[in-house]
Amino acid sequence: MVLLMRISIGSQDSPAGGCRTFGGKAVGTLFFGVFFLMGAIFVVLVLGEAIKQTAPWFWAAVPCTIITSGVEETGDDESPYRPAVGYTFEVGGRTLRGDRLSITTSGTASFDRARDRAARYPPGAEATCRLDPDHPSLSVLEWRIPWIAFMVFLPLIFVAIGGGGLFFMWRRARNDRDAAVASISQNARPGRGRVVMIAMGVIFSIVGGLLFLFLFGLPALRFVQSTTWDQTPCTVVGSTIRSWSTDDGTSYRADVLYEYEADGRIWRSNRVDFFSALSSSRDGAWAVRDRFPVGVSETCWIDPGAPGKSVLDREFRPKNLLGLIPLVFLVAGLGLLHHGRRMRRPVTDDVAPTPIPEAAHGPLLLEPQWSPIGKVFGALLFALFWNGIVSLFVYQAWKSWERGHPDWFLSVFLIPFVLIGLTSFVFVGHFILALANPRPRLKVADGSPCIGDTLSIDWHFTGRSSRIDHLKIVIEGREEATYQRGTDTHTDTEVFATFTGVDTSNDWEIPRGTATIQVPADTMHTFAGNSNKVVWEIKVTGEISRWPDISQNFPITIQPLRFKDL
Repeated sequence: MVLLMRISIGSQDSPAGGCRTFGGKAVGTLFFGVFFLMGAIFVVLVLGEAIKQTAPWFWAAVPCTIITSGVEETGDDESPYRPAVGYTFEVGGRTLRGDRLSITTSGTASFDRARDRAARYPPGAEATCRLDPDHPSLSVLEWRIPWIAFMVFLPLIFVAIGGGGLFFMWRRARNDRDAAVASISQNARPGRGRVVMIAMGVIFSIVGGLLFLFLFGLPALRFVQSTTWDQTPCTVVGSTIRSWSTDDGTSYRADVLYEYEADGRIWRSNRVDFFSALSSSRDGAWAVRDRFPVGVSETCWIDPGAPGKSVLDREFRPKNLLGLIPLVFLVAGLGLLHHGRRMRRPVTDDVAPTPIPEAAHGPLLLEPQWSPIGKVFGALLFALFWNGIVSLFVYQAWKSWERGHPDWFLSVFLIPFVLIGLTSFVFVGHFILALANPRPRLKVADGSPCIGDTLSIDWHFTGRSSRIDHLKIVIEGREEATYQRGTDTHTDTEVFATFTGVDTSNDWEIPRGTATIQVPADTMHTFAGNSNKVVWEIKVTGEISRWPDISQNFPITIQPLRFKDL
């Protein structure tokens, strides 16, 4: 009986277990070393900043009085506004003055945010200050939770990748004689693929979810809420272009400051629309500035319950849909989590293999492994996921050409990735065209065939079967084994049996018929273990001239010999 197919996974000249040559180790050490070093540096920087932000928690508290409160310009185009709060306090019988809100007080691009923060401290109000013990003349009004500490998990991912890579790169290889020639099932080991897939799924889901929330979710919610806001006249009092340097070149933003009267006072704001984070192009910034010049009277919308909340442009434009792009990462992350959860757990000596599905006596209509529409959605999901990631880098390369300083390395590097992305859409088109193909329907006379039985298969096609030039129906048995090789999880596949039931080009035989296939008694039945399995499928292929061919696989369960007596 052919129980297990044996394949070669290594030799004395080519040991298993990853890169074992000096050159391979050197390149791997450099690659993973950079990951580990950069991650460690950022961990130190993040934790250092977090410790700095927690310092005021341990400073002495003294009462203070607010004397001034407002918003001032910083002169920095990236963060042009800062809450300006002045206060006085007494130390050792002397009256001192302070103007720092927190130990890390910085500017912001939002006038509203700076205004609202300063409004917490109206002139004449009493507050509590914290004094630096080393410099009592220095003080702060706020001591907050160091949220930046939670950012340490991002560089820790790089530390884990680098450290793990270095560990597996330099760990002692197993004996070559044990890995020379063995069954793929014998080499099946509990892999880390499930853990890696779940980890990547969590990262993609969190990043995609947060980006979608901030780029589309919250702006869209505010947009919907603004439909009930009051219409109010306002006047533009400032209109300029803000620019600052980034890794991608120079970014631009139109800063339009306008004022209006509401609730008996004058308010100022620079919120033009809810989706401003999606645009940083130079032409777009100049178009907004030209649209709202200084002195022009406009109409803005005010939240009747909070007059400080306003927006100048409430129109929804097609470009705002760019905020949906992070959904690609979110869906991909959820898909990785789903498949990671369904992956088989590591096998142990006391864990029994998954039982064979319960026998189904009598005729059975088979279901295809992948429906034609399922193939379309699968290919489309891959195409959107792949091209969504690649498009981010393509955009950077395009911007470098637009600025007149092309990034040749990035442009050439992206060529194969772009070609793969374009090819993925070709496959999507291929599967869409295949939706018009005739559909095979298969029924077996006995839903629980055993090894040694004669399998009777009835088939017919829905749709125009006359388009099929050649039909072939075969039953195939294969073994699949998943095992750990170095730091990677591999799945080896070996076909151990192929039996042909139909192979015809006869127009009269193609539309419908019956085929019989003898399943040898010395072969292997369907088996589902924790890291290896035996799978049987009936494969239907139909050749169609100048059109995508028919290709459908129908899984079938072949029972052991003992089921004959039940």
